[in-house]
Amino acid sequence: MHRLTAVAFSLLPLSCLADGSAWLPEPETGTVNLSYVFQTSDEFYRADKKVSTPGGGEAIDQHTVWLNLNYALQDDLAFDLQVGYAKSDFMTGAGIPTTDESFSGLADVNFGLTWRVVDELISEYNLPSIAFRVGAILAGHYETGYINSLGDGGSGREASLIIGKVFADQIALSGEFGYRRRNHNIPDDAFINLSASYLFNSKLSASLEYKWNDARSGLDIGGPGFSPAKFPELEEDYQIVGLGLSYNVTDELNLGLALATTVDGRNANDTNAIGLTVGYAFETF
Repeated sequence: MHRLTAVAFSLLPLSCLADGSAWLPEPETGTVNLSYVFQTSDEFYRADKKVSTPGGGEAIDQHTVWLNLNYALQDDLAFDLQVGYAKSDFMTGAGIPTTDESFSGLADVNFGLTWRVVDELISEYNLPSIAFRVGAILAGHYETGYINSLGDGGSGREASLIIGKVFADQIALSGEFGYRRRNHNIPDDAFINLSASYLFNSKLSASLEYKWNDARSGLDIGGPGFSPAKFPELEEDYQIVGLGLSYNVTDELNLGLALATTVDGRNANDTNAIGLTVGYAFETF
């Protein structure tokens, strides 16, 4: 695998929204990752004010299994795919999910193409790696209109600019700056994903990540025009920070652990999450 791919990795997928990378695998090689993510919330942002979830702080829990595939079609072009299945429970005070507060189904599917326009390894001017990603979102199969729905139920598209640089073969810095549009009156999103990774040795690396999402319009919970059926139309903003560890068992097999928490938001759950992943690197030539 490409040296930069091993150095710079991303946190486990904590939502249906995929992250892009300026570092691509070698042509005709790729990675497949199977992840389990657990998210829990006992508070949420009612507009921009943090309050307890309905029922005095009952837990909203979600379990998701993600399958992620990344594959380089050629030196400067790669394909990515993310699919998942999720189950969400809105717990009673006794910790038992009621029938009408538990949902499960196929999560939103995200797939895209990344075109790298600058490769830092061969840049004449010591430029960072620069890439553009365009992606498509296909709505999953689940009910909307509930505080613990699996998603907004919209299909759409997104585009982003990704810049990354590796220093001394140990430190990798990356930033993704993008915009997302979906149907069914779901507000557009501007988003930023920042990451810093450190390679301790050939086996172990760590990352610190920051994710920022800003809906460009939308309703507020409890505000004019709001009803539970309009949850997908909320102005949902959030900021998330996370830590990740990655361990290469072999050249092909990788294990990962990630922790993440919401640090600010608007009309969003105040979520804590943990994720575990198993990754496998492969080649087709």
